[in-house]
This record gives sequence, structure tokens and C-alpha cells, in this order.
Amino acid sequence: MLESAKKLNDYMMKCRRDLHQIPEIGLNLYKTIEYIKNELTNMNIEFKEFKNCTGISAIIGKNINGKVIALRADMDALPIKEQTDVEFKSKNGNMHACGHDVHTAMLLGAAKILKEKEEELNGRVKLIFQPGEETGDGAKCMIEEGVLKNPKVDAMIAQHVIMMPNLRAGQLVVKKGGMMASSDKFYIKIIGKGGHASTPELTKDPIFMANQVMNMIQGILTRENDVQNPIVLSISNIKSEQPKSAVSNIIPNYVEIIGTVRCLENYSRNFIKKRLEEIIKGVTITMNGRYEYKYSFGHPALYNDNEMTDMIINTSNNILGKNSIIENSKGAMGSEDAAYYFEKIPGVYYAINTIYENETIYPLHNSKVHINDEVLYKGCAVIAQGAIDFLNK
Repeated sequence: MLESAKKLNDYMMKCRRDLHQIPEIGLNLYKTIEYIKNELTNMNIEFKEFKNCTGISAIIGKNINGKVIALRADMDALPIKEQTDVEFKSKNGNMHACGHDVHTAMLLGAAKILKEKEEELNGRVKLIFQPGEETGDGAKCMIEEGVLKNPKVDAMIAQHVIMMPNLRAGQLVVKKGGMMASSDKFYIKIIGKGGHASTPELTKDPIFMANQVMNMIQGILTRENDVQNPIVLSISNIKSEQPKSAVSNIIPNYVEIIGTVRCLENYSRNFIKKRLEEIIKGVTITMNGRYEYKYSFGHPALYNDNEMTDMIINTSNNILGKNSIIENSKGAMGSEDAAYYFEKIPGVYYAINTIYENETIYPLHNSKVHINDEVLYKGCAVIAQGAIDFLNK
């Protein structure tokens, strides 16, 4: 398997670099999907398109009595202007700063390998090329349109690039259980009564109220949550009603606070939602104010199935060598919409390190991130062999 993948590395690098120049965002990736359709057609792989997004699924395998394993790659980019010096840099103001072009290229390579082995497959492989991961609605859209049905999918494998300076290029990372966090957001409006800053006693100062709220909600994490249960609660924006030309002697009528909550345990989400409102309500009542509060649930936490994780560890060690994959003890607080698939079927999601070891390393979502596509064959080999191993077990 590894040798087959190595022979395809130039092909995958070409695909990745072609896609890197045409990054698209959201659910509608018209140029990207045309590229993938053309590649699948050249491989003689039939595919299905979806109505509400430019996703694609395809089936490889003729044994309709066996199991079905899905391999998923996300395809969308970010609204970031690229600041690298590579010859294949983006031409349209967006950027594949999260490596989804790499994921797509590795899945195209795996498709070639699996198509050549189609007669030998002990079941079927469903390829899923998904838009809208960054916007959070791609997986949900494809699930709603039946991507896990006809044929019914039994399990899923997904992979993602990472930039980790403490690991060697091409090394894999996985974790059982909570691999990625949930992603929720909240909106708070603290309503008081504005007035002249020289007579605060005549106002109901929403800035002072907001300050108390912000201090107290951090106490949820330090005094109410088990320190062994990772939760991140970040306030990302604060603004009052005053325009940019605001002067220093005006106390506003209201303050708005926006933030995000990340949990590795899904049960923590309702706890945080409830405690946030209790604190906001308590502070505003005490200080004669009012409030508005909205809590929006986003991605659930991504849970790796134990058996699927053990399988991918064995797969990686068998084809890439011992210690080719690291079993991490900590989950990441970033989120991933593959979690929606994993709510319905068992799955495993792992990461492949794509740093250039002798370069300055920029993180994903940075306009200068430079992803090493010379190690694509390793991710391709693991996901393709993982599919075969699952069908054979």
C-alpha cells in the first residue's frame, strides 16, 4: 500500500496545488467540484451530486453484501488573503489556510488505489467530498440529503493536517474519545440607562455591569468545573451603543458581549448555557439593569470510537512503521463538523503533521502557513489501507 501511495505522490501534489489556486468558501465550491468531478470521471468512478450544496459522494466496490466504510475530505477554504511566496498561491483573495486542498488531494489518491483494488474489496467504500466545514453547515447539509444512506454507511475515517513542531513531518496523531471540542457561541446584551459620565449616580451603567458579568463567568471554569474536564470560554468582542466617534463623557445605554464556548464533553454544554444566564440575570437584577441572552449550539464534540481508533493505530504502525502514530492524551479545543457524522456512526479522525522541518512554522488559518505536501502519500496510504482493514475485520 505504501509503495502504491508513493507512486501517486506527484499526482496528489499536482491536485493539491491546482486546488490551492482556486480556493472557494462556504457550501458552493463550483470550480473545486468541477475539478473533482473531472478526476473521478477519469478514474471511471461514478459519483452523486447534492442539491443544497456542491458536495459529492462516490462508491467504490462491488460486494454489496459487505460493510460500507466512508472516507471523508472537506474541500472549502477561508476568506484569508494568502501571503506566501509559493508559485501555486491563491489567485482570488481566499486561501486554503486550513489544508482542505491537501485533504481532497489525499482522498483522490486513495480513490485511485481503491479503484484499482475494487475487485478485491470485501465491501464498499463511499468517498465523501464535503464543502462548508469552516462555516459549520457542510456535514449537516450532506447528512440531511442522505449521504450516509443508499448504501447505509457503517463507519467513517477522516483526516486533517496539523502543524506541530514537536513531531516529525508525516507523523500522525489520534486520540480515543474526545478528539475535538464542541463549538457554541453566546450573545449577551446588558441594558442599563445612559447619561453623563460626570453623574454616574443618575445612570444604570451597563459597562460596570458587563465588567461584573465578565469577571464572574470566568469563575465558572475556575470554581465550578472539574479541572480534568477541559472547557474554554472566551469573550471575543465587546461593544457599546456608541459610534466610533464616541466621546469620553457619555455612559451608554447598553453593552453587547459576544463569545465562544468549547467543551470536550457534550454534557458540559447545557451546564455552561444555564450558568451563563444565571450569572447575567443575577448581576443585572442586583444592579437594576436588564439583559438579553442567546446561546447557539454549534458543532458537538468529536468523539473517536475506541475500536476504530485502535484499528487506525494498527493500520498506521503496520504500513508506516512503529511509532508512526502518536496516541495523544489531550483533545484539541478546535472544532470539526465531522462530529455530526460521528454522532450517527462510529468513526475515527486523526491528524497528519505537514510541517517543513527546517522552516519557520506558521499555524493553520495563518496567511503565511506553508503546508508540506511531500508527505501526502502517508495520509493517502493510511486512509486507503484503513478502509480495507475495516472491510476485512
